[in-house]
Parts: sequence; C-alpha cells; structure tokens
Amino acid sequence: MYDRDLAHVHDDGFGDFARDSAPGLLALLRASGIEDGPVVDLGCGSGIWAAALLEAGYDVLGVDLSAQMLKIARRRAPGAKLICGSLFDTPLPPCAAITSIGECVTYGPDPHAGRAAFAALLARAADALAPGGLLVFDVVTPRRAARRTWTEGEGWVVCADGRPDAETGTYRRAITTFRRDGDAERWRRDVEVHHVWLYDPADVLVDLRAAGFVACELDGYGANVRFAPGHAGFAAVRPGPAG
Repeated sequence: MYDRDLAHVHDDGFGDFARDSAPGLLALLRASGIEDGPVVDLGCGSGIWAAALLEAGYDVLGVDLSAQMLKIARRRAPGAKLICGSLFDTPLPPCAAITSIGECVTYGPDPHAGRAAFAALLARAADALAPGGLLVFDVVTPRRAARRTWTEGEGWVVCADGRPDAETGTYRRAITTFRRDGDAERWRRDVEVHHVWLYDPADVLVDLRAAGFVACELDGYGANVRFAPGHAGFAAVRPGPAG
C-alpha cells in the first residue's frame, strides 16, 4: 500500500488536504487547551501534518503502514518519531492528542474486520489519552459515490476507479500510476488496489461514546477544508475524572 510511485504521487499531487487542514486542526487542539505535549499522528503519510505540529511546538509520534511514505516524512519532519506499522496494532503511548487525517482509520489489511477493529482502536485511544485529551479523525461513509478520476503532475499520471464493493462491504479503489523513469523517455506503470471500510457517522458516534468519549461530528477542518459527501470527520474528548 502506497509503494514508491504512489507515495510520491500522493505527496506531490494530493498533499493539499493535510496542508490546508493544519490551521483548523491546530485551532481544535488549542480550543481544547492542548498547547503542547505529545501528539500521535496515525496514518502520518508523508509527514505534512506532522511537520506542522512540530513547527507549532508539539512532540510527534507518527505511524504509517507505508515505508515509502515514511521515507518522505523523515525528510520533511526529522524531529518526529516515526514508526512503520499498522495503526490498528501499534502501541499508543500516553499523549495529549491523537489525530488520523485523510480517512486513514478506514484503511486496513482485512476488509472484513472493519467496525470491530475500529472499536478496538477507539478503546486503545481512550486508554492512551490524558483526561481532556482530544481524538480527531475522518472516515469514508456509505454516501461515497462511484467515480473515476484522472490527475497529472510533473512526471506522473494517476488514474483511479473507486466504487462500492458489495461482496466485502468496502469501497474498492483500483489505482494505476504512471511515472517517468528518471530522465529517460520511459514510464513505469504500477497498480494498487485499496479496500476502504465504510462507516456510518451515526455508528461512529455510538462507538465513540461506548469507548468513553464525548464526541461530535465535524463539517470540516476549519475554514479551508469542508468535507464532501461521503467524507465525515469527528472530534472526541476523553472526559476528566469528573466527566
């Protein structure tokens, strides 16, 4: 998942979501009284949000399943501690906040384990967060429509075919990348197929409350990022001793 060429394409052509979300995410942290301390970034990708956290004075632990994404992240956010692994089983240390930006919690190696694995992650997050700690993330919902896209950048082209998969209950993305092979007039072709779990926002709120969070649905990450249909975000606080 997100091997060499797709990792490059994602960072080069689709990093604006994390970049534009950063001011709104920082505002959420500060509104919760979290001005510093450790933040865990699950699905940190190429480190755009991790770098913004470091610049704002936070300590960062980033987790991502893609070694190629982490190669980029280590260059962009050298002050972060970065771990290659699944966000569903990497141990979560005590922290002030946990974020997972760009639908990362909907990705997983087993397309049949979705909601149970997600609920277990929420319980682990609640255990790791300090009282008053904040969990922020976004998901793909059943409203995500089938679509085909074609995007190009300097030295690359990516074609994606996304549609609901009735057999697995997921959203299946077949992603074909073409990337120029060095300075030659040759292009490499690679294909990745991603299965993404679909979460009903009402179910997400139920699972957050079951894990002990006080939660709300977000319509975006600040003024710069508003969620499209089929994409939903959430902010959840772990209550203090008094609830």
